Amino acid sequence: MRDARAISPSPANVTVSILSTEGDGTATEALLNTVRAVLNAEDTRPVADRLTVQSARIVTWRLNAKLYFYPGPESEPILAAAESSFRKWLAEQGLIGQDVALSAIAAALHVHGVQRVEIIEPTQNMAISDIQAARCESFTISEGGRNE
Repeated sequence: MRDARAISPSPANVTVSILSTEGDGTATEALLNTVRAVLNAEDTRPVADRLTVQSARIVTWRLNAKLYFYPGPESEPILAAAESSFRKWLAEQGLIGQDVALSAIAAALHVHGVQRVEIIEPTQNMAISDIQAARCESFTISEGGRNE
């Protein structure tokens, strides 16, 4: 299990969303049953609470970005550093309820040697609810040019 989030949509009702470490993050029925068994134990859950355990709803998105570089040596190492930085950000991103912010994407891509970042896709910030998790299904980071 990568993440879990509990909310109470109404009095005495608790919904627990689970994000898996496997696949796209969708929790298997076996994982959900394990969580249910733990949370339904006599010493864990108050008698009046009605418990729902579900997989987090996965919201997929794609990145298409262009990087513009300062004049200087080859751009390939800078492009590789930006991709590495973005991958690191992705590894920390995607928990339940974590929004996808364009500014965070730009910050991850804006490594030494990058003059500016143009994000083509997504076109706006993505609000992720307390029962959802965002997952980047693909990304393209390309060279947009140089400031000559």
